Amino acid sequence: MNLVLSLAVLSLSGQQAQPLPACPEGPLFQVIPMGASDYVAFRPLGFLTLPIHFFPAKHSSFVLALPGEPTPVREVRFPGQVWVVDILSTKFSSGNTGYQVQFQPCDKVRSYLYHLRDISPSLLDVFEQAEKRCFEQSFADGSTVLKCQARVFHEVAAGDLAGYTGDGTSGIDFGLVDFRLDPKGFADLANYPFDYPYYASPIDYYPPELQAEFEAKLASWDGKVKREAEPKAGSYRIDIVGTAQGGWFFPGSNMRSNPDDMTPHLALVSDYIDPRQPVIAMGIKVSGAAMGLYSFTPAESGDVNRPFHEVTPGNIHCYEGMRAGRSVGQLPLRSLPGVLLISLADETTLIVDRQGDSAASCESLRPWRLSELATTFQR
Repeated sequence: MNLVLSLAVLSLSGQQAQPLPACPEGPLFQVIPMGASDYVAFRPLGFLTLPIHFFPAKHSSFVLALPGEPTPVREVRFPGQVWVVDILSTKFSSGNTGYQVQFQPCDKVRSYLYHLRDISPSLLDVFEQAEKRCFEQSFADGSTVLKCQARVFHEVAAGDLAGYTGDGTSGIDFGLVDFRLDPKGFADLANYPFDYPYYASPIDYYPPELQAEFEAKLASWDGKVKREAEPKAGSYRIDIVGTAQGGWFFPGSNMRSNPDDMTPHLALVSDYIDPRQPVIAMGIKVSGAAMGLYSFTPAESGDVNRPFHEVTPGNIHCYEGMRAGRSVGQLPLRSLPGVLLISLADETTLIVDRQGDSAASCESLRPWRLSELATTFQR
């Protein structure tokens, strides 16, 4: 049961308790939710964290701590004059709690802050008094989680306290949906939830001087590698129709029909810090290839290791030399035994086949033929 999605639909369909103002031209936000010294980096759109963000992430996040470090407790503030429309609480049987807050500055734009440890006292009072929808989930280890969501309508000012960090995660998600945007960059909108094609970077909704402050922190999760490519805020719009680049779905499932499990699928994309580095987000359906992120050195010509946007229907392409370690953006990579054969049968059908052992190369396996173990993906 997806409470977040169901209530987001209500809050953006004109059914909220009170009307919201029409969206004006120009900036909507005036306050960066966290102080510059309170976070390590602000991750651009498009990062990958399997198994959740199998396709490039549609939101950014404040990175608060490096792996293994405790999450500091810091204040998180609302970015502008907004109306809080949804509050979700999560209570684990272990005793940990967390909150997600959705808000709107105007009728066609929704934004959110996720992974708050606590919300402000005034917001907590609003939440406690509101009617809530709750459900409990149980897990194989005996643990449970209780989620409760309240649809509210509560105005706050720019800079008002939203809550605090420290729910055990290493970041605070800051996302934004703008229904005024052109939903381009997707081969078939029917594969995605209704709001997915309308995400944008919150940075774009600030005045230039605050955009510059954000851009100074746009970097890999450790803050060490800055994004120099345009758009500086990153991108999650990955499909290039007529080529292999983009998201591919295992038949019978997609992000709209099953948004909670992306592991059957495949994404042929790029590093979120340096788009020149190709990245394969591999699910569980390709025989002999473990779920994970893979990368290789792209070639400028031929049929070996070609960039995905240069792979068109009609030929088999081979990929070898998968690099272990980390990508430019510090994404964890894994090696692959053998090679990967990829064939774009037509604009909506991709066939993927892992072949050979650790000693195999693309050249040693010529002529390439797809085996009966090959996996078909669609979009």
